[in-house]
Amino acid sequence: MATFSIDDIPAMQPPLGVQPNFDNPETLHPVVVGVAIATMIAMVIVVGIRIFTKAYLMREMKVEEYFAIIATAGIIMWDSIFIHVSYGGFSRHLWDVRLVNVEHLAYVNYLAEISQALTMFAAKCSILFQLKRLFCPGQSRNAVFWALHVLLFLNAAYYLSAVFTFMFQCIPREKTWNRLLEGQCIDVAAATVVSGAVNLFLDLGILVVPIWAIFHLQLPMKRKLGISAVFGVGIVTCAIAAVGVVLRVPLLSDPDLTWIITKVGIWTMVEYFGTILVGCMPSFPRFFLYLRGRDPSTAASASKECSGHSGSMPPSRQTNAPSLYHSAVMQSNNKSVRSIGMAVTTSEESFAEPTYIELEDGTYQHDEGLYVQFSAAGGRSGLKEDGMGRKVVDWSPLSSRASL
Repeated sequence: MATFSIDDIPAMQPPLGVQPNFDNPETLHPVVVGVAIATMIAMVIVVGIRIFTKAYLMREMKVEEYFAIIATAGIIMWDSIFIHVSYGGFSRHLWDVRLVNVEHLAYVNYLAEISQALTMFAAKCSILFQLKRLFCPGQSRNAVFWALHVLLFLNAAYYLSAVFTFMFQCIPREKTWNRLLEGQCIDVAAATVVSGAVNLFLDLGILVVPIWAIFHLQLPMKRKLGISAVFGVGIVTCAIAAVGVVLRVPLLSDPDLTWIITKVGIWTMVEYFGTILVGCMPSFPRFFLYLRGRDPSTAASASKECSGHSGSMPPSRQTNAPSLYHSAVMQSNNKSVRSIGMAVTTSEESFAEPTYIELEDGTYQHDEGLYVQFSAAGGRSGLKEDGMGRKVVDWSPLSSRASL
């Protein structure tokens, strides 16, 4: 006589004609592991490039870099959790999962839901703070400044509400992972679909704002398109987020939750990587110049050696320059001016025309005696005295300016 064990009870009644298979079921676990490992390795590489570029080449680690590091650590933790629950049966059809294992899987998934919101918020902050620094130098209060602050507020409000929504989705909280308890729960499936849709909306905002800002710069269309390509990877990230929304919709009607959530999780890992990549892209041109021995900091040192008298730097031979988001420190009289070129260089033998010049302290004023030359513009930009007797940047010789 066959003996009955509670271990033989499936978490869901299988479809007609299908038998539960606990030992060798259909599973997405190999896909989960492959995508997780590939995206984690790629993510560590691109973040490493970003940190190396900012910390070593540019000597300017900012708050956005620390957000990127926090987000990377959070993503690695989330991916590891997902691999764990996948190995435990989460990547199977629900009828191939033992009922006794459901409580543990549900609890770990509960922790993953909360960490996902916090991690994605850190990743979005690493992008938004960087965009603010690039497009809103000094004390600028232009349209882009306010658009980015609106996006920061919306992201903070959404992800904070998501944390509380998933943290207290059931009362008592223990009912989240033990549905045998008495209590009440929100419609988690609907909340998950709405969460994906809002996340897609926020991704679109982060994609549109910098491109909108770039197309308001006084630059040739070819250069605008070239700069926009830096943020073009955001289009792919938005497409991935859209796929995630579509995959969430069956949660509203299909009880095979483990199989559906695993599909969503696979695309979430790819979206994580895409979000991190968007924030790291502006660092790539400078890093690749360094690999090719054309790092602008070399030009900075050469400029320092050439500056033998006060007030200016003598004209010099055109220097190899970066292509996008060049940030070089040119020395003169032991002072520094940071130039950020928002343009694509047309050749390796000329500087990309700068869109604006930002002083090291984040403002447009500094001590007298500073003078920086831009060979591509055919002129120089130094300091002049404004109507209040302050030393400010003289914009007049530049051929390209921000007009936001």
